[in-house]
Amino acid sequence: MNCSKCHGLMVNDRVYDAEEAIFDLSIWRCLNCGETVDPLILQNRLKQEQESNALPIKAA
Repeated sequence: MNCSKCHGLMVNDRVYDAEEAIFDLSIWRCLNCGETVDPLILQNRLKQEQESNALPIKAA
């Protein structure tokens, strides 16, 4: 998987709360720029893309 910002290598990583071990989330992190992407971020980006493609284009 490549980063959408810098096209660098994305690696699978985990985010968790070390003290209480309650929060555990699988994410993708770019090795070049540090961009992080989780399933919710991907879902929202796809939704925004679909909405922007569905908007009618106004004639000048």
